Amino acid sequence: MIDIKGILNRWVHPALLVTLILVLTYGAIFLQTAVRGDGSWARQMQGVALGLILMAVVWLFDYRKFEHWLLPLFALNIFLLVSPRIPFIGREISGATRWIGVPGVDALSLQPSEPAKIVTIVLLAAIISRYGGKLDDWRSFAKVVGLSLIPFFAVMTQPDLGTGLVFLVVMIGMLFLGGAKLRYMAILILSGIVAIAAVYGINQLTWSDERDDYLLLRTYQLNRLAVFWDQGESDPMGAGYDLNQSKIAIGSGGITGKGMGEGTQSQLDFISERATDYIFSVLGEELGFVGAIVLIGLYIALLVIALSIGASSSDLFGTLICGGIVCMWAFQIMQNIGMTMGLMPITGIPLPFMSYGLSAIVTNILACGLLLSVWSRRPYQAQTRGGAHDITI
Repeated sequence: MIDIKGILNRWVHPALLVTLILVLTYGAIFLQTAVRGDGSWARQMQGVALGLILMAVVWLFDYRKFEHWLLPLFALNIFLLVSPRIPFIGREISGATRWIGVPGVDALSLQPSEPAKIVTIVLLAAIISRYGGKLDDWRSFAKVVGLSLIPFFAVMTQPDLGTGLVFLVVMIGMLFLGGAKLRYMAILILSGIVAIAAVYGINQLTWSDERDDYLLLRTYQLNRLAVFWDQGESDPMGAGYDLNQSKIAIGSGGITGKGMGEGTQSQLDFISERATDYIFSVLGEELGFVGAIVLIGLYIALLVIALSIGASSSDLFGTLICGGIVCMWAFQIMQNIGMTMGLMPITGIPLPFMSYGLSAIVTNILACGLLLSVWSRRPYQAQTRGGAHDITI
């Protein structure tokens, strides 16, 4: 007789699946409000369907096999990161070369750096886990850091500062979980701060009136940093416009909001990119503080569940995968919500499961598939007629 209850207990994580369904539903509702029937909502739902299919495939696949696929994973990551530069399939949109597409099909554009986040997490987990939780040799530490910086520099050339920062945060978090010495971590972070200061200094020295740009960072990227420091006061109708309108929208929402579809800032087009970068502003205006707290509560639940799955893993590899996913989600949530209120610099990072974007929604749902794969292969106490015994699939 088939033990249905035992199978469900072994393979299904109800809390994760329920939380995922709730946050996807929340995102679908507000995306429909934000795009107002321009076809983007239907494409996003297609992305959700594709993501759920891929999630099921990864869920059934034994994640531990990835640990032995270092070269294929590395090759796949390099391809994803350089593919926007490949002629005929690479696409430039708004001055950035971050997308690929099918020639002649303008409606289909994918951002390869999104799935590259997952590949990078799995690749770093496979590399770091080989040190058994004791990454205490500086040569090994430097080697891992060097490999980790490849995705960062690759996406910075597109240019995509926001995604680059995600790779950095994932690297730091996974190094910490992998047992890197705190001394090495402190040196790494201090070096990063020095590098940022050096980049800023070089940019100031390499300004060119002829090309209206800097050497290492684009003008709009530095303008976004300036907007963060002065909260848009120096250029309220230019670089600071979106931030000011976003804060007005969130502030005017009050406790319970103005009602679905009744937000003046969002519905009257005062907020640009309201379906992507500033979808939290739409939520804050239309459902207010209560709606924002519900979303943040769902995110906290998702992060706690991912951490618990990582803690239950049968190996360090699975723990590192879960930890990398938590770092990716936590930073994107904090960065996106923070930038809409002027608490973080504007970088264009999408809000997980909420912002419009086929590549992003598929990637985030795929991450849930990895979590379920780790959960399904944890040490498990199965009940039999003779009693309970531990098994690991």
